[in-house]
Amino acid sequence: MSKRLTREERIEIALISGERSNRVIAADFNARHPTRPPISHATVSKLLAKIRETGSVLDLPKCGRKKTVTNEETSVAVLASFSKSPQHSTHRKLQLLQQLNEDDPDRRTEFAEWAKQKLEQDPQFTQKILFSDEANFYVNGEVNKQNHRYWSDTNPHWMDPSKTVGTTKVMVWCGIWGTTIVGPFFINGNLKATGYLKLLHDDVFP
Repeated sequence: MSKRLTREERIEIALISGERSNRVIAADFNARHPTRPPISHATVSKLLAKIRETGSVLDLPKCGRKKTVTNEETSVAVLASFSKSPQHSTHRKLQLLQQLNEDDPDRRTEFAEWAKQKLEQDPQFTQKILFSDEANFYVNGEVNKQNHRYWSDTNPHWMDPSKTVGTTKVMVWCGIWGTTIVGPFFINGNLKATGYLKLLHDDVFP
C-alpha cells in the first residue's frame, strides 16, 4: 500500500535525482527508507514534473486562492547542497530526439511482437545477438563535455584547457555476445562501412 510522501521526503528525492533515471532514484530512495512502503518510478516522475512546473515540493491547494509558501530553511538547505556538490546538481538541457514518422509506432509494435515470438520459440534468442558500440578517446586526456555540468549562481568560468586542434584520438569498438565480451578493438580514424565490414570479417567473425 502506497504512503503519501512527506515534504522532507520529496525534497530528498529532488536532491538525489541528478541526471539518473526515475527507476534508479526510486530504488535509491527505497534503500534509504526500508521501513516505509516503497515508492515507484511513476511517483518519482510525477514529483519531479511537479517541481519543474511549480518550483515547489508542496501540493497545490485543491480549490480557492493559491497560497505563496516560503520556507527559508528548505531554501538554504537546497542552496547548501548545490554549493557542496555543484557538479552533481544539474540544470536541464534541451535534448534532440529522433523524429518519429506516422508509421513508426506500428513498426515498433511489430518488432516487439516479433521479438516476443522469437523468445517464446527460443529462450536463448537474445544470447545470439551481438550488441556493440564504439567511442573516441583522445590521447591528451580531453573529456566529453556532454558528461560534465556545473551549477552556480554566478559564472564559474569552468574550463578544461586540454582541447586542442587536431588532437590525436583512437576509436575503440567493443561488443557483448551472450556472456562474452568481444574486443575491444582499436581503430585508427573513423569507422566507415568498408572498415566495419573488414572488422567483422577479420576480427569479430574470423
